[in-house]
Amino acid sequence: MRESLHIIKQEHRNLFRIVNMMDQILRGLKPGDTPDFAFLDDVLDYIETFTDVYHHPKEDQFLFRLLRNRDAGAVAIIEELEEEHERCPVSLKSLKEGLAAFRATGPQGLETFRAQASEYLRFQTKHLQKEEGIVLPLAMRALTDEDWEEIDAAFRDNSDPVFGPQGRAETRSLYSRIVNEAPAPFGFGD
Repeated sequence: MRESLHIIKQEHRNLFRIVNMMDQILRGLKPGDTPDFAFLDDVLDYIETFTDVYHHPKEDQFLFRLLRNRDAGAVAIIEELEEEHERCPVSLKSLKEGLAAFRATGPQGLETFRAQASEYLRFQTKHLQKEEGIVLPLAMRALTDEDWEEIDAAFRDNSDPVFGPQGRAETRSLYSRIVNEAPAPFGFGD
């Protein structure tokens, strides 16, 4: 498997883990429970940093660009995914606003925020499935060795900010806080 494909798939798994963990923690709250808001802030900050700063730009600038040049049949799905990439910051901003409203209204805001988080998980899951189930197979068939060399170099040089070997200290610290604050079975917190 190409190095960049391995990196993309690993980044997708890591993002899904974080989003799913948040959803599961929220599902575990009972009416009247107050979550650890600082923890939820950290989760949303990680998602924002990971998706908007590291992951999506790599896909857009390298994988999607080169695939668009090689396979006219891929243009529609690429445009759909690029539009979803543009919506991700808006969706996350809405989720952050929902968390702020939950914090302000107290436990009665749980159901509304839980529904928003669940919808965000569904959106991300469908998005990742399109990339892995449609775009990556198209790319494996259409792209040349030269294309893959460019994509591999780009993904290698901008590895996952937390899980990659050259992870950035500030993002790795954020992920460590998330894991240490998340309650079992998701993390090491109480």
